Amino acid sequence: MKVRIPCRVLGLWAATALVPALSAAQSIPSPYRYIESRQEAGLILGRASVNTGRFGYGPSGGTIYGARWGINLSGPMGLELVATGIKGTRDVIDPSHAEGNRKVGTADVLLGTIDGRLRFSLTGDRTWHDLAPFIVAGAGVVFDLSGIQPADDLLTASDQFKFGTSFFGTMGGGVRWMLTDRLELRGDGVFSLWKLKTPPGFSDPTLGFVSVAKSEWANGAHFTLSTAVRF
Repeated sequence: MKVRIPCRVLGLWAATALVPALSAAQSIPSPYRYIESRQEAGLILGRASVNTGRFGYGPSGGTIYGARWGINLSGPMGLELVATGIKGTRDVIDPSHAEGNRKVGTADVLLGTIDGRLRFSLTGDRTWHDLAPFIVAGAGVVFDLSGIQPADDLLTASDQFKFGTSFFGTMGGGVRWMLTDRLELRGDGVFSLWKLKTPPGFSDPTLGFVSVAKSEWANGAHFTLSTAVRF
């Protein structure tokens, strides 16, 4: 005895069987991926170029090395703590010499910086094709770790430049590249601001100096690469 199955039943069965296959074929992977871990810690290496001031006695920048710790706060916002050393040089300038012949030597410089930064991720708490561009802004302190150098002895005490401790402001941006859920590469470009104290000898009117401020702001650019572990 032959069993006849209505055509409409066969059509309904075939359509039901095809729905999962069609759905799978039409699914498109999203370029966005959530960042599951909240914290990161890593090492920094880079280069700084800094304005040396009106008379050229300030640090000119140098090699940057240090460490960073960060935490995601909420949505696109994050907090970072950054500590670096900047190793470079500065010109030793003698105000008693004629303009154009004031450089009498070169001194080594080692500056330390500690600052906190707010980070705003342009892709929120996600990455786009594993990339997360951001902007940062922060403030802290920069201080001298090298002290008086041998070349400074060519000057009188009142003419010697002393960096001391200064406010340190930062603002810039960069991009994070999430290699895996735990490993991150990062590039930063940051503008900096600190204050240079004018040695008293550069305010001596008998040497032809007039309208010289007791201090001045110096800006710079810092470019760094870093690796980080997320947890």
